[in-house]
Amino acid sequence: MPKFEHTIEIEAPVDRVFQFGIDPENWRRTMPSLTDVEIVEETDDGLRMNATYRLLGTSMDGEMEMRIAEPNEHTITTFESPGMTGELHYHYAETDSGTKVVQRADYEFGDSLFERVLEPVAKRYNKRQFRNSLRTSKELVEAESAPEMEA
Repeated sequence: MPKFEHTIEIEAPVDRVFQFGIDPENWRRTMPSLTDVEIVEETDDGLRMNATYRLLGTSMDGEMEMRIAEPNEHTITTFESPGMTGELHYHYAETDSGTKVVQRADYEFGDSLFERVLEPVAKRYNKRQFRNSLRTSKELVEAESAPEMEA
């Protein structure tokens, strides 16, 4: 089962970073492989969605659920598709200069021969995609926060 963890510091208040992180529109802005996200239901503590994720030229349609475990501190996003299932945890913590975000993923691929052959390359691809999504989030949040901080 592939697992990875990434950490980044974002120079913006934790509530702003958290709000950016729970908006599915921002997921598409920061992760090019997530080609479609459709909100199916809003719940008291999150969202249920249908999504399409492109992995090495293959589209995987699946279901996602994002749950706010603790406001401004922790979210859990589960995803399930025929080719991949798992969980993403985002932990947010206030720092002297803004917000520390820790992203942790635990997931597994399907059992078909194609998926088993694809797994070593896909693990590296996913790890890079998620690390880059954090970097892009940092750039966008800081750019969007800069005019307010200068005022």
